[in-house]
Amino acid sequence: FDGVTAPALPAGWVAANAAGAAPLWVTSTTTPDTAPNDAFIDDPATVSDKLLDTPGISISSATAQVSFRNNYQLESTFDGGVLEVSSPNINAGAFTDITNAAVGGSFVTGGYNATISTAFMSPIAGRMAWSGTSAGGYINSVANLGPNVAGQTIKLRFRMASDNSVA
Repeated sequence: FDGVTAPALPAGWVAANAAGAAPLWVTSTTTPDTAPNDAFIDDPATVSDKLLDTPGISISSATAQVSFRNNYQLESTFDGGVLEVSSPNINAGAFTDITNAAVGGSFVTGGYNATISTAFMSPIAGRMAWSGTSAGGYINSVANLGPNVAGQTIKLRFRMASDNSVA
């Protein structure tokens, strides 16, 4: 994210809102882990489903991992963030949680810390997610992508969903 001028996203990265109004994911200079930029999205007091998709990533190994620094301040157990993967050989290419058995992925460190409430209309209700506040600011998140994506070109999706109350 550091090779662009905020609020632009790098080439090939796509931001969209599946539910809710603007803003979209952007780069920001406000609180990056390392200067100059980070990827940022708000946590509104309305139902929203905000998506940030990577360009295609060719996976050649059954032991491939993704690592990133993650900082979140969300309404605990009501608003949350998840990591999803789209692979042509899994669920017909539909974005699926990295920890879903069909994907075969798992977190090594910095994984989900809460289950999102089924009350108040969150688009990820009932799912495990990052929620509340990340301890000490940025945390290291490392995930095994799983053997089921080996030999595939995948996309990753960073997804933040909020419910119909507190921001």
